[in-house]
Amino acid sequence: MDSSLIYAKTPAGGEAVRQSTRVVQRNLRMVLLQVDGTLSVEQLVTKIGNQRLVESALQELEEGGFIEVVAEPARPRADESATGAATTTVIEFSAISQFSTFGPHSAVPSPDMAGGAATSGLSVFSRSLPPFLVDDRVADSVADQRPLPPIRRIALGRWLFGGVIGALLLLLAVLLFYPYDNFRPGLEAELSRQLAMPVRIGEVRLALLPRPRLLLNDVTIGADDAGRIASLAIASPHLLLGADGRVLPEVEASGVRLTASRLVELPLFGGAAVGERNYPVQLLRVAGATIALGDLASPEWSGEIHLQADGRVDKAHFRAADDSLHVEATPTAQGVALAIDSVRWNPEGMPFAFDALQASGVLQKNRLSLQGIDASFLGGRLHGNGALDWSAGMAMTGEASLARLDSHRTTTALAPNLKLEGELNGTVRLRATGSGWQDMLGHIEADLDAQVARGLLTGIDLGELARQGSSSAVVQAGSTRFEMLRARLDIAPGRVVARAINLDAGLMTASGRATVEAGGQVEGKVTVQARSSVTNVRVSARLSGVLPSMILTVTTN
Repeated sequence: MDSSLIYAKTPAGGEAVRQSTRVVQRNLRMVLLQVDGTLSVEQLVTKIGNQRLVESALQELEEGGFIEVVAEPARPRADESATGAATTTVIEFSAISQFSTFGPHSAVPSPDMAGGAATSGLSVFSRSLPPFLVDDRVADSVADQRPLPPIRRIALGRWLFGGVIGALLLLLAVLLFYPYDNFRPGLEAELSRQLAMPVRIGEVRLALLPRPRLLLNDVTIGADDAGRIASLAIASPHLLLGADGRVLPEVEASGVRLTASRLVELPLFGGAAVGERNYPVQLLRVAGATIALGDLASPEWSGEIHLQADGRVDKAHFRAADDSLHVEATPTAQGVALAIDSVRWNPEGMPFAFDALQASGVLQKNRLSLQGIDASFLGGRLHGNGALDWSAGMAMTGEASLARLDSHRTTTALAPNLKLEGELNGTVRLRATGSGWQDMLGHIEADLDAQVARGLLTGIDLGELARQGSSSAVVQAGSTRFEMLRARLDIAPGRVVARAINLDAGLMTASGRATVEAGGQVEGKVTVQARSSVTNVRVSARLSGVLPSMILTVTTN
């Protein structure tokens, strides 16, 4: 580079001096500050003391448009007074203080500084810098430094939002992967204390949706297989982390399978106080529960059990899945008192449904007793009592009064081969035993005192027998209309015996007995008597045939 060249700042160079962000490399900025339009390259080298640094910096500054070559020295501009230049130089010089703070400072001004106003602030560079400050290694180190990247400012709201999201994700991970099975021994001990029998839990885990719940899965109640709960869901599980005695507002039990005996043994239904409980429950919800009465399973129940402070049931209400049966349960010293209300309930294995039924009862370990049964079925009403016992197989007893039953619907349901119409009234006493529920239904025995009013008996024509008298040997089929038909029926498996049959059809009456076998075979005797103002006819006949068609064969006695 020509050492006689003189450089001056361009407008961009002057702006770079005022704004330190335009030229930030220290070697370039140091040379740019010294370029004033009067100093030649040689003078700049002498002043700074490093030829390579000066020439390299001048070349880069010229290429960047910060300086330009001038033909002759330029006069300082009016706005660049000596005072202003000194101030700027001192400020920029302080920015590179590593070049200006070596060696002790004298308290006495130097001769160069004593010149007063005649000496400008630039006079500090009138002497060459010490060689150890600007030797090649220092210069290279300065030249190699790069501008620092600008600081990125992040909005406080975004920072806070990101922090909250991160905390939530961390909390979610902790909740999902925490080893909740560590709580199992303590939960088993607490449930065993509350239920007064051993309780085992298969799995403990946390469910977050639709709301946080602690799930106890595959819960076994008792040492045998008489009580199982598929899942116990504890709402507000954080309460378990607090001190003993905190109330759990709600627990839901789903997939419950209990025998009636195990249900009655539970303290909450047994009428006995549970005693001290670490975490008392206020409300127990039940879903998909069945109670086994021997081998008979109840309908699936759902409902709510409200508990008192001592752990006993305050009130409990259950309903069948199809809403056909509702039961309210209350613990007593004798067992669980039941209030039953049903609409369109069809008991398992029965050929008819109850249009409506109300009853009260008591559930005990191996027995269900029902009193005050009031039922609407088969077009009429039934009032009675009954009991079911499963201590050894299955056994059933009951008695009831019948009022205004539809004989057609009744015979269609219970004796389809018998064609009988009219209004059925009477009393019935029944009993049955068997190894199980279905076996018991196949061995029902009953005594029925029946009265059928204003009816029609199809398959036999007693009026024709009275009209023909002994002149006809056989009368087949037909029908008989009557005002009242009374009979005592002894019902046993495979056989029905009708005794003390009395039929009143006004001017004609009939009496007799008959036996009906399982296949519909009929055997019996009947005597018909017809009265009129001129004659009195009495005819006896043997009854035979297969229901519904019967044959009357006249006999001589």
